[in-house]
Amino acid sequence: MMMTFLLSVGGLLRGSTPKEWTVDGIDIMYGNKKAYLRGLSWFGFETPDFVMNGLWLHDLDFYFTILSNLGINAIRVPFSSEWIYYNYDQYVNEALVSADPQCSHLQSIEILDLIFDKAEEKGIMILLDHHRLHKEYISELWYSPTDDAYTDDTFFATWYRILDRYIDRPNLLGIDLINEPHGQATFGGGGDTDWKQFVEYAVPVIIDHYPERRFLVFIEGINWGHTFDAYHAHPLNLAPSYLSQIVFSPHVYGRSVVPTTSEDPETLRSQWNEYFGFLDTDYDKVIIPGEWGGKTDIDQTWMNIFADYVVSKPIKSNFFWSLGPNSGDVGGLLLDDWSTLDQFKIDLLYKMVPNPTNFKSP
Repeated sequence: MMMTFLLSVGGLLRGSTPKEWTVDGIDIMYGNKKAYLRGLSWFGFETPDFVMNGLWLHDLDFYFTILSNLGINAIRVPFSSEWIYYNYDQYVNEALVSADPQCSHLQSIEILDLIFDKAEEKGIMILLDHHRLHKEYISELWYSPTDDAYTDDTFFATWYRILDRYIDRPNLLGIDLINEPHGQATFGGGGDTDWKQFVEYAVPVIIDHYPERRFLVFIEGINWGHTFDAYHAHPLNLAPSYLSQIVFSPHVYGRSVVPTTSEDPETLRSQWNEYFGFLDTDYDKVIIPGEWGGKTDIDQTWMNIFADYVVSKPIKSNFFWSLGPNSGDVGGLLLDDWSTLDQFKIDLLYKMVPNPTNFKSP
């Protein structure tokens, strides 16, 4: 395993005033220092389980020890409106947390409290990800055109409910506004499906709701989070104060998700430059891939090319998908036994973010 080095910017102190997260050109800033995130997603809350997956085999301490040992300093936590808005007081099925007595007889939200606590102890930041409206599938838009239970109002009420609980946590990194707009979603041109137009409305509304706290807002592209190519014609029209909190966060996958994906390096680099890679060079914007990954036996070539691309660019942080192996199309950092690590993927994480910031208290 490659050696990992962590750059210290000062630790997290319980009860302390949270430092500001902002954007300065192509860099994210934690207080007045640049920060580098070696992140990954750990999912479950967004599913019908309403809880982080894997606690039927190991306890939270087992997983957080792995994350800490690997220099993972940020986790992206997906959730759904169906949980936060409609099932906020849901108690977890005991079978899903049978390996962790400290999670027994708790509500889902109380287990997320524990995750914030343990992450803070390890110096790990948390990115809250509005991953789904429904618990079963990812909607095309930030509202459901066919289900009155999921409207614009539901979207904002969901964010307010979860942020009201965690806004003062010193290890709250920010929010991923909505996961993977696709299908009907457009970028520019106006109308009820215009993701750009909604971003321009939603970002000020949410930021202004919490004027005492500066956190990052991750904005994904359309086409399942992948594509920002319309930004040339339709750049975000927001005041600098709001733009200083926005991160552009494409999702990028290979053949295990899209079987027709090329494995030619020049073709892939050209596509990535067209879809999102221009944002840093042409517009001085921060790019943080919010999801990438794959099955090692299928996507090894593709993942190597993507890692080389990231290293060649001023892309200094990313979030791997995912910790657990039960993401059917791409697997995870852990193999099917939920205990053994995929060394190939670990080596790529180290290569792409060689010096993750140390947020742990001294």
